Amino acid sequence: MQKKLIFVLIILFTVSVNYAEDDEGISIYKIWGVGDNPDSSEIYLDPSTPVIYVGLVNNDPYQRNVRVTASYEGNNFESAILPLSPNTHYEKIVEIRLEFNEVGEHDVDITLIDENGKEVDSEQITVNVVSPIDIKNVTCQTSYVSGSTPNIEIVNSNWFTVTLESNYRAQTDYEVKTWISVVSTDYDGDTNEDIENEDIYYNGRDDLKVVYVPYRSEQEVSFKIPEIKVGEDEFKIQVHTNVMGLHDYTNDLEKTELVKTTGTISYNYKQTVKTFQLPIHIASYSVFNDINGSNSEMVKTYYRTSKIYDKTIEDALNQNPGSKNVLSRAYVEDDPYLSFLKINLENRYDSAQTVTISCKSFSEDISEKTFNIGEKEAKAVYVPLLLKVSDDGEFNLSYYSNKYLVYESEEEIDLEPKIVSPVQIYNISYPVDSSAALASGNSGYVFVGKNYTMNVTLKNNYNRTLTGKLYVGDHYDEDNSYESGVFETTEPITFKLSPKEKNTYSIDLKFNREVNGLIEVVVDTNGAAVDEDDDIAGYSTMVHFDAYNILDIRKVWYNNTILPKIATINKNGGLFLNYPLAGFNNSCAVSFESMVLDDITYKMWVEVYDSNGNLKATSNKKNVLVKAKSTNGNLQTADFDIFFEEGFIGYTLFHAVPLNDFEDVDIFYTEGSGTVSKDINPLAPVGRYSSIDLLSSIPTSTNKVTEVVAPIKIDDMAYTENNLNVVISSGLSSIYPVNLTYFYRITISNDNKIIYKSPTYKDIIHSTESKPLKIKLGDVDGETYDIVFEVEIPDFARESGTYHSMILKKYLTIANNKEIITQEENSESETYVEPKTNVENTEENSDLENQSTTADENRGIIGNILDTISSIASNIPIIRNFV
Repeated sequence: MQKKLIFVLIILFTVSVNYAEDDEGISIYKIWGVGDNPDSSEIYLDPSTPVIYVGLVNNDPYQRNVRVTASYEGNNFESAILPLSPNTHYEKIVEIRLEFNEVGEHDVDITLIDENGKEVDSEQITVNVVSPIDIKNVTCQTSYVSGSTPNIEIVNSNWFTVTLESNYRAQTDYEVKTWISVVSTDYDGDTNEDIENEDIYYNGRDDLKVVYVPYRSEQEVSFKIPEIKVGEDEFKIQVHTNVMGLHDYTNDLEKTELVKTTGTISYNYKQTVKTFQLPIHIASYSVFNDINGSNSEMVKTYYRTSKIYDKTIEDALNQNPGSKNVLSRAYVEDDPYLSFLKINLENRYDSAQTVTISCKSFSEDISEKTFNIGEKEAKAVYVPLLLKVSDDGEFNLSYYSNKYLVYESEEEIDLEPKIVSPVQIYNISYPVDSSAALASGNSGYVFVGKNYTMNVTLKNNYNRTLTGKLYVGDHYDEDNSYESGVFETTEPITFKLSPKEKNTYSIDLKFNREVNGLIEVVVDTNGAAVDEDDDIAGYSTMVHFDAYNILDIRKVWYNNTILPKIATINKNGGLFLNYPLAGFNNSCAVSFESMVLDDITYKMWVEVYDSNGNLKATSNKKNVLVKAKSTNGNLQTADFDIFFEEGFIGYTLFHAVPLNDFEDVDIFYTEGSGTVSKDINPLAPVGRYSSIDLLSSIPTSTNKVTEVVAPIKIDDMAYTENNLNVVISSGLSSIYPVNLTYFYRITISNDNKIIYKSPTYKDIIHSTESKPLKIKLGDVDGETYDIVFEVEIPDFARESGTYHSMILKKYLTIANNKEIITQEENSESETYVEPKTNVENTEENSDLENQSTTADENRGIIGNILDTISSIASNIPIIRNFV
């Protein structure tokens, strides 16, 4: 030791002389550690002698008194006052003892202060505190190492041996406190400081051991780790040492080498990464939805022990070979369902292993399976997985071949189980009407408007009592739904079924219109698993129904004997065709056939609407006995008389109401325009049969219209401000593109007594022409008057060679409150008035034509007439004002 000190002093003296030759003042000459190479730029600190040296020189011509301070990591050192001789070329050496707790680099600030407290020099240094102990090796006591990967050790024990070696920096023997921790391969922190990190699988700080390591020797120490759970199938061992109060740790193997070059000594520090692996490795896994020889027994055991009956599963288990894409099937929201993982295992170890694999859902449902796997073998195994719908495919996967080393991680798979209702429809008994001429065993065969019962048998296939609702839904299929009111049914039926129980429930049904298709029977079970795209807990099934009207209407047509003129051929001729016409009784014929095996009496009638849906005429009602359907057919016909006041375009509606067994059914058939806006409610409690669609909800090329013929229309008849305003227009200009001669007159009644009947006037209307007439009347004066405006078209209809005039009428009631009430009365009861003989039916009578066109707005038609009967008219208020 004395020789070393003399050698250092000689070197320092030599260097001091060289460096101080031209310097002035006092300064820090050099800082070094014990045993350091003087030429090294690094300062190493051994725990045996934690000392650094600071060399000082004074180049001033007078003595200087100084103090040396050192500060580091919250610690401070201060020397006594040191006198430095003037002009000395010998350095003053100051020893500073530093105390550290951790091996590694530490920053130290060195400051030189004179007697006046002034800082005259300073320097910051980095001190590398080194450990005299290397971790030479870490190994598992039962393990396998492949020659190709010597730094990867396959472990099969929880005992580990650590070899500690006294390295070249050691100064003496050491007593070493040591322990180990198990960490993930991504963890590089200090487990001595980091406690809660999830990458620390085991922290052995509390299980330390004290080992005596001789100088330049090595020592082994063994550790038993408790059961650990790792998040990957490989890990690292972190070894901690504490030598003379200095803590050190490493995840790697260490070796400190002594290097001698040209008379200098240095050290080379090496680290080698070492990883430990579990003997069993999961190469991959996937959801397995099939049933085969590897998992069929597990499936059978699960369904037998859980007492769940599923016909699909039973059929799959009975098939050979297995069934594809059968699993998984979920039944109840809060109970687990069975799935499988296909796991590809690899045995890394050099002997056979027994591995136990466990899957646990977040709801604590656990499934576990044990397998044998041979030396270095790769093997596919099938592991049951019990999850709930609410788990969303998330679960914990764990396995081990040594129960002290357990792999465990959180996993997530894309698992979409088929939702299966635990309560199934066991049987459906379809209603079939005994009166039906046709029937099918695969569907319900019923008639519109009649009450029926459908019996539905439910079976609980689950292992506990379940409750819910049974009802008829509102869907044809996934894309179509019934409009409300197409059929009527009972309120939802509440059911309660014990495990494996069957029970039959009756559902009342009445169809309000014809249906030939599917309706939905819904089983809504409380607590059943629900698919996120469904709105019911359970399931629905579609059942087929044929709902027919009891009467098949074949055709509606007009078969008048009197025919209207629809075109003028020449002055004396015309084209007469079978059209319904205004001003005459028309005959509407209907053909039909019964769909039942019984004779049924119906009340039948015909209604005719215009294109705006306004009712224009109703036929007489009659009771008709319709014969039962026979094999040869039994087509019948009925005729109905109907009278039209004016011409229009619209459609004809035929009604047939049965008088026995079907009191609530109104079977109707339309023949007419497909674009009219008549608001016939298709959801009303009536049966509907039609060759067209009234509301245009179904596209159709049919465009059959009821065209009631009248070449003149009486429009906008109204009483305002003591005037009767009437508009006469050409009714069917496309059919009559010629001028048309017509006559008109007015009749006034009071209290059902005719008080005035005007003469008949002649006029001519041109094609597409519209003529307004204003007829001046008097005040109402508290009375009520009925006015009839009548138009006659001569020789417009023909029957068996005889010509008839068409008479059109418009009615108006003038009430005492001056409101106008339009009457739509049947004009068959009115007396026909022949034209007066003194009126010429020629176009040359211009006086009459002008008179009828302008109607003498100052006096009015009635005013002109009353010039000759003023004595009578003076007693009638509405006429008196114009006398």
